[in-house]
Amino acid sequence: TNPSNSSKEVTQDTKTITNSGSTTTSTDTVYGKIEAYNQSKSIKVSVPGKVVTSKSFDLSAKNETVNVAPNLKVGDWVSIQQMTDNDGHKTLTIERTHERASR
Repeated sequence: TNPSNSSKEVTQDTKTITNSGSTTTSTDTVYGKIEAYNQSKSIKVSVPGKVVTSKSFDLSAKNETVNVAPNLKVGDWVSIQQMTDNDGHKTLTIERTHERASR
């Protein structure tokens, strides 16, 4: 089966309001199969779609905090969560997962 058929992407914006003001956090989570992985440089995973079937993430970008699970390899299923805070700082978290999108 085509890995992109079992992948999914979820985008969510969260606005938090407190006494000191409000903050907005944007979260993009991709569940997919690793197609290419260059440790501490980049990762490419399958994503749902007919035209674009993969998405790449830069693991060495400035103004970005990256947390990567150990011992990942091509063919593993992962969840990649990319959060962007009010100031534009990105946090990328990559974890091994067994989740695949149900269709």
